[in-house]
Amino acid sequence: VEMVVRNAIANVDIVHVMLPFSLGFAAVKIAKEYGIPVCAGFHQLAENFSVHLKMDRVPLVNKITYAHFHRFYKDVDCIHYVSQYVRSVYEEMYGKTVGCVISNGVNEIFKPMPEVGKSLSEDVIYIHYTGRYSYEKSHKTLIAAVEFSKYKDKIQLVFAGNGPIKDELEKYSAKLPLKPIFGFYSRQELVERLNMATLYVHAAEYEAEGIGCLEAISCGIVPVISDSPKCATRFYAIDDKSLFECNNPQNLAEKIDFWLDNPEIREEYSKRYIKMAESDFDHNSCMMKMEEMFEKTIRDYKSDK
Repeated sequence: VEMVVRNAIANVDIVHVMLPFSLGFAAVKIAKEYGIPVCAGFHQLAENFSVHLKMDRVPLVNKITYAHFHRFYKDVDCIHYVSQYVRSVYEEMYGKTVGCVISNGVNEIFKPMPEVGKSLSEDVIYIHYTGRYSYEKSHKTLIAAVEFSKYKDKIQLVFAGNGPIKDELEKYSAKLPLKPIFGFYSRQELVERLNMATLYVHAAEYEAEGIGCLEAISCGIVPVISDSPKCATRFYAIDDKSLFECNNPQNLAEKIDFWLDNPEIREEYSKRYIKMAESDFDHNSCMMKMEEMFEKTIRDYKSDK
């Protein structure tokens, strides 16, 4: 593995490492030996790891996890944070860092397709959620919320993704009038699925960015987002109408019913969300910012030598 890493970075100007695991540590070590600057992406919270041990609510476990992260990030020359929220979390523990907040961005293919919506039956209301099938995404909160909704007989949930608890979610949702759709989609299929949706729900309790929500917003789908204090996605909400109390299915049902009861308000907010996505999360603009980050890191590294 070390030989592969050495060959890969021997003739580059900068190394960008994505995860603070063994391969990442090796890449940083070798880059330092070669005198190559390193950027590293900060893309996850400690809870994204500890939840799989069912210890996400144990502060000591999360503290140890962040300490491991810090062993890695303290040695890089610039940190790429995917949201201001994750930057704040890290810097509150370890102090100010050299870094940039840049979204992963939304591909230009994610856009409204009015013709898709016109072809749908009014007897079915599609509510979409994109996210890995894992506990921190809180799919069960959305499934339970449907039972409290006045529209429960019409709501068709669409869960785009894959993951270890798929069977568990299928069993849990078997009680719903309309069986949810579980599927892993190509990018084009995902765009079409999003444009079938009346609403998008992002129920995650722990989220470093929430690109699935941004993709939905870019398609003009109004979101209802968990207000969890450990969910960066909550900052995409224009106001409280798009926020629900984390892990509270009754409150989520109330927000869903509000948007379904008020199509005129939903249409107004759809336009506002599209403008927000275009201005802040355009993929090409985000990639330009990434290039600027790399170039600045190289200049700063050379100037310090």
